[in-house]
Amino acid sequence: MDRRKEFLVRVYVVLAFFMLIAGVLIWKAFSINVVQGDVWRQKGKELYFSLMPVKAERGKILAEDGSPLATSQPIFEIRMDTKASGLTQELFNKHVDSLADNLQRFLYPGKSKQAIKNNIVIGRKKADRYLFIAKDLNYDQMLTVKSFPLFRLGPNKGGMITITENRREKPYKNFASRTIGLDRENAEPIGLEKSFDHFLKGHEGQRVMRKVGPNIYIPVNGLEELTAKKGNDVVTTLNPGIQEIAELSLADAITKHNAEEGCAIVMDVATGAIKAIANLSWNNEGELVENYNFAIGKSSEPGSTFKLASLIALLEEGKADTSTAVDLNGGACRFYDRIMKDSKMHGVGKSNLAYSFIQSSNVGISKIANAVFENNPGRFVNYLKRFGLMDKTGIELEGEPAPLVKDPQKNKSIWYGTTLPWMSVGYELQFTPLQILSFYNGIANKGKVMKPYLVSEIINGTHTVKKIDPVVLKDSVISQASLDKVIELMKRVVENGTAKNIKSDVYSIAGKTGTAVSNYFEKGSEKKNYQSSFAGFFPADDPKFSCIVVVYNPQEAGFYGSEVAAPVFKRIADRCMRTVFTKTAAINLIPKPMPVNERLPVGNKGFAKDFEMVFKHIGLPFNHIQHSNWIATSTGEDGIYAVDWNFDKQLMPDLRGMGLRDAMYVMDGYGVKLIPHGIGKVTTQSISPGLQISSKLVELYLE
Repeated sequence: MDRRKEFLVRVYVVLAFFMLIAGVLIWKAFSINVVQGDVWRQKGKELYFSLMPVKAERGKILAEDGSPLATSQPIFEIRMDTKASGLTQELFNKHVDSLADNLQRFLYPGKSKQAIKNNIVIGRKKADRYLFIAKDLNYDQMLTVKSFPLFRLGPNKGGMITITENRREKPYKNFASRTIGLDRENAEPIGLEKSFDHFLKGHEGQRVMRKVGPNIYIPVNGLEELTAKKGNDVVTTLNPGIQEIAELSLADAITKHNAEEGCAIVMDVATGAIKAIANLSWNNEGELVENYNFAIGKSSEPGSTFKLASLIALLEEGKADTSTAVDLNGGACRFYDRIMKDSKMHGVGKSNLAYSFIQSSNVGISKIANAVFENNPGRFVNYLKRFGLMDKTGIELEGEPAPLVKDPQKNKSIWYGTTLPWMSVGYELQFTPLQILSFYNGIANKGKVMKPYLVSEIINGTHTVKKIDPVVLKDSVISQASLDKVIELMKRVVENGTAKNIKSDVYSIAGKTGTAVSNYFEKGSEKKNYQSSFAGFFPADDPKFSCIVVVYNPQEAGFYGSEVAAPVFKRIADRCMRTVFTKTAAINLIPKPMPVNERLPVGNKGFAKDFEMVFKHIGLPFNHIQHSNWIATSTGEDGIYAVDWNFDKQLMPDLRGMGLRDAMYVMDGYGVKLIPHGIGKVTTQSISPGLQISSKLVELYLE
């Protein structure tokens, strides 16, 4: 091959190579622009521009009167785009001094004007498009900053960037705080904030943002923003006045009795609407705060407030009545290998179901319950199911545990001969305070159990988005005959029973005290941990409100339900019944005749024929169950009931409720001389009932 042909071959090879490269480049360009054009154009946009979500303003949580319990407060952060397109060097130089001066006077009095100016100037030299100016400003403060020199020229010429954040605020601070709940960044929402988040959160908007640095975007001005839609408002059933007194009175009780924690709930009887729910415990700083919703989430053995369920089960079974006799054994009795005790050794012997409930005798209630249901304990548990005590209440808030109730068939391995007696007085089962109150509210509502609820409606401005109506859980849990007897006994608990310290002259209260020992079965426990409670409703004859108060582990100034929880209940009830006070104040100035059952209180003792003669003379029916010479009386629905009163000749008898003549006659048989103080019935004796008689002289105090 000659040199000319060799040269041409080489030229053609190089030309072919370049043509191949050109073809590849042309194809790549075509592919990028046409085949993959949409994808790459979108990526290009995302590199410099992005649609960012704009959070919607969260709806308010309101009290029943419309006052805000939780609301979104707009908080503003101010940044500066020092290289904004319209911000010329001339404009910057003209206004930077006055801008620094205004910022110094309004926001940073502790800094010098020169230091603030230097920060802005350095930011411009660095072309900082997101220079920090201020944060945590309210709306008025933001408007003031917006009016400063340079910034007043607008975002294009002045470079001001406004970032809005809606921060959740509670105007009443700790007021029902745990129930209202929390909604904040990096935290699990709780309470109503979580349960009704779907309604509260609204719908996000969108805004075009331009990337000006690593993870830094600023709004693009002049482009339409997709407006966020504000959330709906949630209207609760909470009453601010009742909630306030519930928290104040509960706090006073926890402080006075040096208790660990406590809760109180107030419910509307007819609907189940919760009017107040207070939960308080100590924090590390020694302050009472709402850190946990004990009312809904804490399940424990209720103690004597549960005796209401046992009483109704006994009456409904038809094998016991308020007059059913029972021997209280002075305050203690044995079931198999365990001793059942009353709150104290009172020395009372023969009594009845009515007295046992009114005076909260564990011995009396458990002995009658065991006698009626021992051979078929499943029937007792079935009554609890019928009452709704085996189910959750269904309250809107999360965290409610299911009631813990043993079943003799399903739980054979842990059902003992002692289980039924202890269950009947509120042990070996667990409920939350709300679950107990729901049952009490059902009794106040003539047997109709309502679902407790906290939210009445969802609104958007003046428009109702959703109306939440009351829900009936159980239509009827008690017969009318039993209901009448139960309410009468609950009233007498307050009139002359364990809660007589909260009796009102203005309105009637029906309720039950409770004093549970939370470490009852722990062997070797030297110190008892108490749970003091009171549950009931008012006014008793036409109930409007039900309420429960539970104080956990009081350690000072008393621990009984009557001493710790009942006074809190009374303060709350007084606030709820304020309107009743004004209506009845004048009427109550007129002296009223003392009711018969106050002149003849439960527990009177004496010679049977004397009582029979007196009752016959005044026209009261007298029902003597047996025919002993000495009897104890109680007031029932149909008149006066009497049971035999026997006493041990070796131990000091209970003389309380006796007249002096009868007491002297009884003690003559012991060879003991009595030294009386006062007149009336015996109320106190120097040697307690049931103790060995260590002296031939016994002092009696009469009223």
